Amino acid sequence: MIIWEFKSTEVGTYAAQLSPTGYSIDGQDLDANSYRAINTGNLIDTVVSKSWAKIGFSYNYLSESEAQALSSTLLTNPMYVRLKCPLLGASLQEYEVRCSKKNLKMVSDARTVGDDNVHYTMDFNLVQKKWVTGQ
Repeated sequence: MIIWEFKSTEVGTYAAQLSPTGYSIDGQDLDANSYRAINTGNLIDTVVSKSWAKIGFSYNYLSESEAQALSSTLLTNPMYVRLKCPLLGASLQEYEVRCSKKNLKMVSDARTVGDDNVHYTMDFNLVQKKWVTGQ
């Protein structure tokens, strides 16, 4: 199943990425000049747009070459990706994002010797940079 695709700026075409082990979407509304009323505590806000996405990916089993390729992709800013984002109702929609956080861990099986027993886990977030239709 395709969860996300990365658009290479050199080529301009999308390439499907490895399906993650875990995938989460945090949608946040953006507002301007929000404050709490001193006498009532009510939130006084003006919503600018809704459901800005912060998308979390996790991979439990990557080879060294897969981890390196993914790490290299995440250095791109801005990144153009197509994502499945049910918050906005689109099956695959283009987003301009940047990687805001990444974590890579090497895991090995101590019972065997050699590179074949080493794999990596990776977690990262992509944060939406620009408004898309439906927000």
